[in-house]
Amino acid sequence: SIPSLQSLIISEPCVDDLSEILCRIMNIKSLMKLNIEYLDLADNLISNIEDFAFLGLTNLESLDIARNKITQINANTFIGLQLTKLTLRLNKLHMLFAKQFSCLFKLQYLDLTQNLISNIEDFAFLGLTNLESLDIAKNKITQINANTFFGLHSLTWLDLRNNPLIHNIEAMSFTHLTSLKQVFLGQEHNPLTEPVIMLNLTLIFGGILSQLTHLYISSAMRPMQLIIGSNITSKQNLSLQLKGQTRSADIIFHNLTKLEVLEMYHCRIYSLEGSLTKDFKSLKILYLHIENIYNVFYSFTESLSSLKYLIFPHIQMFCSCDNGWIITWAKGYRQVEVLMLSPYADPSIYALEDLICLSDNGIDTPNFVKYTEANCTTEVGFVLFVATGLGVLFFMLVVLVHNLAGPYLLPLYHVTLGWLSGAMRSNTRRRYHYDAFVSYSGKDESWVVEELLPNLEQRGPPFLRLCLHSRDFQLGKDIVENITDSLYQSRHTLCLVSRHYLRSNWCSLEMKLATSRLQVEQRDILLLVFLEKIPPRRLSAHHRLARLVKTRTYLDWPQDPYQHQAFWDRLWAKLKPQTEA
Repeated sequence: SIPSLQSLIISEPCVDDLSEILCRIMNIKSLMKLNIEYLDLADNLISNIEDFAFLGLTNLESLDIARNKITQINANTFIGLQLTKLTLRLNKLHMLFAKQFSCLFKLQYLDLTQNLISNIEDFAFLGLTNLESLDIAKNKITQINANTFFGLHSLTWLDLRNNPLIHNIEAMSFTHLTSLKQVFLGQEHNPLTEPVIMLNLTLIFGGILSQLTHLYISSAMRPMQLIIGSNITSKQNLSLQLKGQTRSADIIFHNLTKLEVLEMYHCRIYSLEGSLTKDFKSLKILYLHIENIYNVFYSFTESLSSLKYLIFPHIQMFCSCDNGWIITWAKGYRQVEVLMLSPYADPSIYALEDLICLSDNGIDTPNFVKYTEANCTTEVGFVLFVATGLGVLFFMLVVLVHNLAGPYLLPLYHVTLGWLSGAMRSNTRRRYHYDAFVSYSGKDESWVVEELLPNLEQRGPPFLRLCLHSRDFQLGKDIVENITDSLYQSRHTLCLVSRHYLRSNWCSLEMKLATSRLQVEQRDILLLVFLEKIPPRRLSAHHRLARLVKTRTYLDWPQDPYQHQAFWDRLWAKLKPQTEA
């Protein structure tokens, strides 16, 4: 006998049923008494594993069945095992069923990479309370639901790379993973037809985002927008690694005020501007490896108040005075250590004096410091003189115009706006993007989503197109500008009045803009819908709204469900485009 044997490796390509292999093991009396802890069945042609196949191997801790042809694993397959590590990579599994691994309560490591998994049922990993590492990379998973990873309270490492699911991660999908520290998402080769990748990390991770130490996201060739709520308080430093290329500078980080270290590799960015760093209040280390040629604008560093290290290991700038400021800033701003290295330069020497830039002809690469000294120096005194003189002249002009024509400025603005509106009225069909701009309080959004949208946008033909601030406003654009543009791009303005509406400053602004437009255009473009009864005394405090209620008809949302259909018929008929003769 060989009682000290603990590892057993079997490679038998001619056998495709695991039960045959295990049967031979069990029939050898000397092997039945062994304390085998590691069993390697990789690189066989196994396609079928029967229930209770490993029942006799009670001491087995690690099982490797990689590189076989297994298409299905049953819930009873691993009964009787005390596994801590299970490797199933490079098989042909298509689906993971609920409670599939529930008997492996001691399992700590599970490798399912490079299978054909396209669907994971809810509670598929239920029972794996000790699982720490889960690798499901390089599969065909298209959807992650809120209960997909339910029960994995000990999981610290999750790899979901190279699955086409980055757009289909349900809100709060990772909130059960209270120990999660490292997450890997994205694809290395996203198709160019895919839209902009938008990830709201706060919605996906919930409160556990504060536990993460490393988050890897690959966008490949697609633009990407990441959003992390400002209410998240990080207990540890979060290392956010973005890998891939973008075709434009659309990578925008919203609300990352606690981020301290950011490394970016191989991102195709053509200009570094303040929009990229506007929320980096706590950033201390910024490492940018950008292989294409780009510009660096002064606004890029304005928000980096805590920055200690700025590293450009492969900097390639255009020969432009817009980039010249960085030399002066790097030399004079002692709070930040700036390390910049041109391509093909000695990597052990970060010298500003050795930087090169690309000239307009696309061929010459002169020394950047000498270029800025020769082309970008301006007499400071002359600039200050001109700027001061123009400033005083402008101030005097503003005071003069205000004193002489102050009362006429606002009417002049409305007259001009009305003239422009009339000039474009002949091309009304091309002018309007929406049938109605919906002005409502965010606290009434459930009514908008559950009642308004289904009964207006999904009814037709013609099908109405509504403008909602939560859905249709442009990201990064000023809110007031968003409201104004959307309102004037809509044929009607629909105000959903409630007590929440009256208390909202934004709703008050939208009402002012809508009534101003009504006065200028003199058309029936403003509709009022009262979602609840509001006492006249409360309404009187809002002069514009009270005046509209007295002079214009409006709709009340009926409390009787039998009257809802008539309400929607009336509102839809008012908002639908009128047929031109």
